[in-house]
Amino acid sequence: MRTIHVLGTNGKGSTAATIEAILIAGGLKTALYTSPHLISLQERLRVNGRLVALDDWKNSWERVVRAVDGDEELSSDRPSFFENFTAVCVLMMAEAEIDTAVIEAGMGGRYDATSVCNPIATLINPIGMDHTQYLGPTLADIASEKFAAVKSGVDAFYSGDDVSLKPVFLEMCAAAGAIPRILDEMALPYNIECTTDGTSFSYETMKADARNMSSPLNIGRLVTPLLGTHQAYNAARVVTLLLSLRDKFSDFAFIGPEVIKLGLSRVNWPCRMELARVSRSGRIVILDGAHNDHAMRALVASLDSMTNGGDKIKIGAVVFAVMGDKDISPILETMRPLDAPMYCTELPMERSEKSRDLAKLAQMSDIRVAGVFPAPADALREALSSTDPTEFVLCCGSLFLAGYIRKLLKYDGIL
Repeated sequence: MRTIHVLGTNGKGSTAATIEAILIAGGLKTALYTSPHLISLQERLRVNGRLVALDDWKNSWERVVRAVDGDEELSSDRPSFFENFTAVCVLMMAEAEIDTAVIEAGMGGRYDATSVCNPIATLINPIGMDHTQYLGPTLADIASEKFAAVKSGVDAFYSGDDVSLKPVFLEMCAAAGAIPRILDEMALPYNIECTTDGTSFSYETMKADARNMSSPLNIGRLVTPLLGTHQAYNAARVVTLLLSLRDKFSDFAFIGPEVIKLGLSRVNWPCRMELARVSRSGRIVILDGAHNDHAMRALVASLDSMTNGGDKIKIGAVVFAVMGDKDISPILETMRPLDAPMYCTELPMERSEKSRDLAKLAQMSDIRVAGVFPAPADALREALSSTDPTEFVLCCGSLFLAGYIRKLLKYDGIL
């Protein structure tokens, strides 16, 4: 099926969801496959912006199980959960007869299950230090694993935010026969403004690289509901990618300013600087999945520039949990400028760092620890009761924490 493959360390989900929204706005039947989920596995696949029916999940899963059990090689060396799950979702996408699939890589690229796709374009988002135990100890090692997913004859778009990785990208593209494109050399957002209502920016292709598109283009006042200055860059990269596809494939001729504006305004991607309301008090908390120092830098910078009603917002407290297999100290060091007390918590899963150990690491990073709470709901209650109603409580450190608290607020009604 016609696929756009999305890789990178941070921003994969946001850019994939933005591509999905613009393609749907243009009338294409579009599937979006992402991971992980926030609350339910069902979230990992959307067809035309909607979740797939549970009966379809059940039928496809049973077919994949039968296929594995009936194959001697597969049954003797069984696929991983993610490999099986990817097969289930690809099966459902194929049977839905979609026009285009937007598929986000799970981890890395070279050996990721999603890399079996034959994309019409590969998009590689900013790369940071993460999953070092699997992808390698250096940034260049990690980048090489992600860049290895590029395919012969296919346009490969790299964000280009880290100039030190450009030679690695160009080398990997040359080896694979892919066509390299550096997005940040093709276009950049400007006049960026981030408020609690959304992120607005203007877009203009760079004259120096206009040869990569049919004509230079300037679009003023684009707005995405995704919050944060980094989301303006994510959105601009998506626009550049889709304009390039428009010039290469007749099926994308609909890509233009009006479709881009409409699609951006409809992007739906929760727990990325999402504002969530506490039903009992009406207080607003910020949910974000920043889980490494690269993502945390973007979060802290965006919070520093965000306004609400013309005034800069103030973070009164941080509810924080993180997975134990992360490099935690650099994340905490990046959070120091928030200058807010931290309520350390944990999640009911084996990977989660224990709240007591997290508090010790936070104190070593000169962060004020307000308490240790094994239950996230208790941490959030205490943070809300200890801050001024005009202040925001930030919940971050793991997408699992953001999803867990979102479920408490949106569905469980215990806060």
